Amino acid sequence: MKGIFDIRSVPERMKRKLKKQIIKMKVIDKLRDSISSFYEKMTNADLSLKNRAYDFYLLFGEKDESKSPWLQSNWNSNFKPCFDALINHAEAKEIGIRVNKYKIEKRISQKDNKEFNYHSEIKLGRLKWEDKSHDKWTIEDSSENYFERFELWSPIWTICEKRQVAPEIFISISNERNFDDSRDIQFGYFIVVAIAKSLNLETKSILRELAVKVNAKAAVLKKRRWGMPEKEQKWTFKNGIQDTFSNGIYKEQDLHIQNFEALEFEPAWEIIYQQK
Repeated sequence: MKGIFDIRSVPERMKRKLKKQIIKMKVIDKLRDSISSFYEKMTNADLSLKNRAYDFYLLFGEKDESKSPWLQSNWNSNFKPCFDALINHAEAKEIGIRVNKYKIEKRISQKDNKEFNYHSEIKLGRLKWEDKSHDKWTIEDSSENYFERFELWSPIWTICEKRQVAPEIFISISNERNFDDSRDIQFGYFIVVAIAKSLNLETKSILRELAVKVNAKAAVLKKRRWGMPEKEQKWTFKNGIQDTFSNGIYKEQDLHIQNFEALEFEPAWEIIYQQK
């Protein structure tokens, strides 16, 4: 029947040649798959929860509470535009934010029947990088609500966990005051910014501009890996980048019991701005 290929009509010599070619193609396909798998493993290792490299910034904010980044007017005019400039260059589109924010409630003590202030956590729901969410978590200038901490993950932490990779961008903001504002502080807020080296972004000028605009006490930069503890000079980081707090990172003591002007940033850090 015309148009139908019959393998039985092919000479033995041609059959052997075809078999060799088929075997060769399978070997090439396996080799290609192996190379692809190896490259993927190496890429994931480089972006892993331990090894991904970052431009790692710390920004120490001034003590004036009216300059705090969680106040709505300050956030919209100073901080959000700076972070926008970073986030707009990120490859990830699914950005997650989580915030700890509290309101004051008057309660009566069962022990002595006296009234006291209780800070009740405000449930904010899912927050995104959008004006509606910013309006939820920021605090109006006249409000008595208490802000504790802000975190931004790009991509969101659930994606990072699922893929077992560290984020492209991580930002945290911590309020250095206590609930009752009784703590003696050296700086009012503490900002951590980590930008993955793989993004190839020029971030120093952006963070310097922010530090100048808000008159930060200092802004410093170094290279650091996501989940790797490290010690350099008098600076110690026992946890990963996402768990960086001001307490214990300099001489393993609370930074607020030390003279801030006497801190030795260099040579462990590059100083990109320092208040004069």
